[in-house]
Amino acid sequence: MNYRLLSIFDSKRMLRLVFILAFVFPLTLSAQEWSKVTKRCDAVYETNEFFKAYNMYKEAYKKVENKQEKTYIAFQMAQCLRFMNQTVKAEAAYLRAITRGYPDPMVYYYYAEMLKKNTKYTEAAQNFEEYSKRVPGDKKGTEAAVGCRMAAEWMASPTRYVIENRKELNSKEGEFAAAYASADFDVIYFTSTRTGIHGNKINPVTGDNYTDIFETRLEKKGTWSKPEAVNDTVNSVNDDGTPAFGGDNFNNLYFTRCKIVRGMKLGCQIYLARRQPGDDWLNVDGLAIAHDSISIAHPTLSKDGLTMYFVSDMAGGFGGNDIYMITRKSKTSNKWEAPVNMGMDINTAGNEVFPFIRENGILYFASDYHPGMGGLDIFKATRGEDDRWVVENMRYPINSPADDFAIVFKGNKEEGLFSSSRKAEGAKGKDDIYSFVLPPMEFILEGRIIDDQSEKSVPSTRIKIMGSDGTDLDITTKEDGSFRYKLNPHTDYVYVVKKEGYLNSREKVSTAEMADSKTFTHTIRMSSITSPVEVENVFYDFGKWELREESKKELDHLVQILNTNPNITIELGSHTDMVGDSLSNMILSQRRAQSVVDYLLQKGIAKDRLVAKGYGKSVPKTITAKLAKSYPFKEGDVLTEDYIRQLATDELKEKANQINRRTEFKVLSTNYIPEIED
Repeated sequence: MNYRLLSIFDSKRMLRLVFILAFVFPLTLSAQEWSKVTKRCDAVYETNEFFKAYNMYKEAYKKVENKQEKTYIAFQMAQCLRFMNQTVKAEAAYLRAITRGYPDPMVYYYYAEMLKKNTKYTEAAQNFEEYSKRVPGDKKGTEAAVGCRMAAEWMASPTRYVIENRKELNSKEGEFAAAYASADFDVIYFTSTRTGIHGNKINPVTGDNYTDIFETRLEKKGTWSKPEAVNDTVNSVNDDGTPAFGGDNFNNLYFTRCKIVRGMKLGCQIYLARRQPGDDWLNVDGLAIAHDSISIAHPTLSKDGLTMYFVSDMAGGFGGNDIYMITRKSKTSNKWEAPVNMGMDINTAGNEVFPFIRENGILYFASDYHPGMGGLDIFKATRGEDDRWVVENMRYPINSPADDFAIVFKGNKEEGLFSSSRKAEGAKGKDDIYSFVLPPMEFILEGRIIDDQSEKSVPSTRIKIMGSDGTDLDITTKEDGSFRYKLNPHTDYVYVVKKEGYLNSREKVSTAEMADSKTFTHTIRMSSITSPVEVENVFYDFGKWELREESKKELDHLVQILNTNPNITIELGSHTDMVGDSLSNMILSQRRAQSVVDYLLQKGIAKDRLVAKGYGKSVPKTITAKLAKSYPFKEGDVLTEDYIRQLATDELKEKANQINRRTEFKVLSTNYIPEIED
């Protein structure tokens, strides 16, 4: 981006560098009396001609012998590179200045900024913290270090936004700050440093062409036309860019113009171009918002056209460049009220630029100070209940370690355009325009039904799905037992799985609190009514029959099974291992089975549905396919006393005894009719 368009803030960002740099006050060590050659470099630097100044400093560095002066020049070269957004070169240049002992602690902060933009988050955080140690009263170093850690987390957990490089708009030069120029969003205006209406004259600030405003239209085939420069009423020999329209009036074009006059430090200004419907732009006038030495840039208007937000470096702000607002009483009025700063919730000690106000009143802007991923990040500001702004980072992939800025939305839709200097696959120029869209959240319930013991698929199973939104339907699984169903957002679901010869299974799933798409994968294990079902994790103290507290959670699951299958009666069977005599084990197991029945009675299960049966050690366990996966025994083995005694080790014997110690239930009948209370 042209630095001065962004110049309204730091370097390559207000048109971009141009609309930014017109606002920058660079750091210098003016107290030193340097050589004439260095002073000549400084004079060019002070006019924000960074491209030219860098090359002059580069030559001066070779000639100057004074070590202090040489260190100063090394820092100034890094500053020029930073303002030109050449982050890799700037990183190396700042490191050289640090190595040479440059005294101002800001060198660590700028170095950290370049590391961050180059995705070296750990090193960046260390240097931000180094700055904080040297300037303990300044919080920005600590806050920036926090941003480095957050950036790594955001990249690991991206939001649902899908972005795409708009190659048809971009070139090998810089394209940024797009605006929709029609009510049906089929015309786009944007800023570019490609060869414009006045040729390819080089801007001494950025080393790029001067910026112009270009137009592209959506053609019948669904592709965008070749961009063409807007007429020379709008595009001048200066930097022109950051187009915006007068709310819903697409015949009033607001834009930023940054003039360069050698030897003078002029600010950027907002201009208004007008046209009659169907005609070309005719009249262009500057808005009298502030003196021309003060930069005013990046306009955006509310839908009603009565409020304009813009960026300025005017006195009384919180940092380098702040966002302001002005109002007028009617759309046709040319009289705007005095600017009002958007306040400390929005503006910081850094630079806030490229505002965009949505129809719903949400304000978007870019900042290099609010905690972010590097360079400029895009932020979203909404009014809280206390009428204060709540600012949120848009996170990855909208934001990246590079400069991300100038977001615009397609009306009330969650889609639009933004600009970025990221060097991602498909990037074409120094800054590119990207599209973004937030796909609707998608929730999927999928899974497989299997037999609990054999672990084989149970085909053609019926699933009844009921939702808090009124959903009530039946689906049937495939022959392999699999199922898949699309859930609705903000809904609580209960689904019941039914198959003849099996106990019904009841499950829950909810999308009520979900903020992102999710696939719920459930494996449903169904228990046959012809085989005993083990109730796992039912524990007793040695020789005792009172239930231990941790057993009750599993028994609560058994209560759910009985409630889901209201027509079954069951036998609760308790089994012991081979230790002890048969009579003692029989008595103990009967008492344990009864303790389980007593617990179920307390939970409201009818007494005539339950039978307690103690088996002692008389019914050893037969190893199932499920058990064979977890224990060193084969499917079909029966863990009799003789089988256990011939096992090779005491460890294997104890595992076999452990399996035999169990609580099971088996279905006695499936035609129980509950009593109906009067």
